[in-house]
Amino acid sequence: METFLYILLIITSLTLMVIVLIQAGKGSGVGLSIGGGMSQTMFGGSGGKTFFMKVTTAVGALFMLLCLVLAVISAKNANSFSSVLGATAPKPVQAPGQPAAGQALPIAPAGQPVQPQPAKADAVPAPKPAAKPAAAAPAPAAQPKSK
Repeated sequence: METFLYILLIITSLTLMVIVLIQAGKGSGVGLSIGGGMSQTMFGGSGGKTFFMKVTTAVGALFMLLCLVLAVISAKNANSFSSVLGATAPKPVQAPGQPAAGQALPIAPAGQPVQPQPAKADAVPAPKPAAKPAAAAPAPAAQPKSK
């Protein structure tokens, strides 16, 4: 139902734009856009001015009514948030060197430990421990100044 109302709102807004653009300014009227005498025979003696004014009023009122109805519907649905992105579950983060979910673990021959898989090229290697600094010689003792 809500989708139908949105489609009807789009059609109404496009219709309203076309009707407003067909109408000319105050001085020229519809007669210049259609072609002089033809507008008077097609829409009557007033040249269609009252016809387009009535249609514009009706379509504008329908547009406002649809906007109000859709605002009320969306206010009722404000607490029930749904998103296309919420439908996908986040993928678990995998530690480097661990098999991906669903992969079988490697089987080692009996009695031998399983060697870990080598890290991928994009993985950051573990930092090497820093070498201990060499012991520095103790600083000489400060000598008292003589006067």
